[in-house]
Amino acid sequence: MKRGILVLALALTLGGWGAGCGEPASREPAADSSDPYNVLVEALRSGQPPLQSLAAETFLEIGRPPPRAVAEPLADASDPRVRTTILAMFGSTRRPDLVPLFRRKQRDAEAAVRLAADYGLAMAGDASGVSALRDALASPDVTLRRNAAWLLGLMGNPSAAGLLKIKLNDPDAVVVLRAAEALYRLGSREGIERVRTLTQHDRHQVRYFATYLLGRLGETSDIPRLERLCQSRFLDVKLAAMAALAERGNLKRIDMLLDLLEAPDLQTRVLAARVLGETAYTPALPRLARMLAQSDPLERTVAAAAMARIQSARESWRSRILMDMPPPANEPASPPNEPASPPNAAPAP
Repeated sequence: MKRGILVLALALTLGGWGAGCGEPASREPAADSSDPYNVLVEALRSGQPPLQSLAAETFLEIGRPPPRAVAEPLADASDPRVRTTILAMFGSTRRPDLVPLFRRKQRDAEAAVRLAADYGLAMAGDASGVSALRDALASPDVTLRRNAAWLLGLMGNPSAAGLLKIKLNDPDAVVVLRAAEALYRLGSREGIERVRTLTQHDRHQVRYFATYLLGRLGETSDIPRLERLCQSRFLDVKLAAMAALAERGNLKRIDMLLDLLEAPDLQTRVLAARVLGETAYTPALPRLARMLAQSDPLERTVAAAAMARIQSARESWRSRILMDMPPPANEPASPPNEPASPPNAAPAP
């Protein structure tokens, strides 16, 4: 598998600026290469679009943006995926001073980049941006529908739920999965049945995305399905299923993923690190930290992304693996089928 294709498969998709932003270069302390945040900043500077996209998406998810001086030039990067992801990351910061940037990028040659600029404006309080996202969700352009579903989920506005539910019947499988993911961010598992169905899709990339997403939306009843997916001949699907089982409480699968961090081939190590980032399993951090010392920039970036996601998780790994166990006798049970808190959902604009 080519490295660029691998990273695109891994990257399915904030508070104030980081400390020291805007300081003269001479006053910045030397970057600590053992800090995952610094490794991700290094990826932004790498000039390699797959690494830049993965780093930007991670910064977006973890709620800790990179220095503006490093990230802002990437709004004009040659790769449209980088431009799109950077603008989405900027949009999630809700900074009014970035409105001129978003307005300029509304004239970008790439429609997906223009849509990310609309998202940035919407998050800054411009209602025209919200209308543009909703219109794009009904576009004949499948790429726009995919991006609109993703961005509406990031926005965290419950008023978009009705439109997203319609997209659960979209003819494009990725639009369906993006809509299900967006609904989950809004606190709903309404798309779970479609996600389950798409774990059997003809295209293995769709099966991977669906299996990955089932790790977030799934329930105890999905364990047999996930066990079968662990037998997939495609490594990415297999490891995504293992991580999903780990999130359901199977620590044996966690141990297997940890062992795969030291596999002889890069592809296996990278995929194992990627899916471990979804588990919130804090004991994995020391093993992932070893990968930061490797020379391969892909390995370092994926390990740093996994560490950053684990460190920023709102739920501890102990909470996740015990989610299906009955509560102690002195605690009331949660209502049946209560949706989990959506990860990193931004407040509604």
